[in-house]
Amino acid sequence: MLFVLYLILLLGGMYLVGSAFAAPFLPALVFVAGVLCISLAVALPIAAQRIDSDPRE
Repeated sequence: MLFVLYLILLLGGMYLVGSAFAAPFLPALVFVAGVLCISLAVALPIAAQRIDSDPRE
């Protein structure tokens, strides 16, 4: 289930980055939103893995 979320974030971020060049209104904001989505798609699996393998429990 989380894989689908990561995939949607990654592909949605790529779409936002690509469409930022044709955006008529605030293209920089669209670009930054795309970069943040891609960063979140990369960071979430790493954070989830670190939470699952926490040795303190």
